[in-house]
Amino acid sequence: MPVRFISFNHAIIVCTYLSLLLWQLVWHTLLPAPTGAGLLWLGLLAAIPLLLPLKGILNGSIRSMTWGGYLLMLYFVIAVMEAWSNAPQRFPALTQTALVIICIYGMLAFSRENR
Repeated sequence: MPVRFISFNHAIIVCTYLSLLLWQLVWHTLLPAPTGAGLLWLGLLAAIPLLLPLKGILNGSIRSMTWGGYLLMLYFVIAVMEAWSNAPQRFPALTQTALVIICIYGMLAFSRENR
């Protein structure tokens, strides 16, 4: 079943959320040693929580986007901590920070237009 975008903000949310999901796998599984861990189990462990609200986010559910936003705050904190304290992982962490910020602002704009 293809995703039917409700609005531009919904398209931004879906694109950045899926990008963040894929970024977890790339960062923790595929990037070489100083930048990433190279461990499949770590990539899956980082990506699995993002799968919980995915169906509702794809369907445009405000409730799922709210829970997804709460979940994204955890990923934001982890990314800022990694960018601040771990110099070799600064670029991947800042990439994750940017994806989270864009997705959360998209969620805020989506919820305001669908009150």
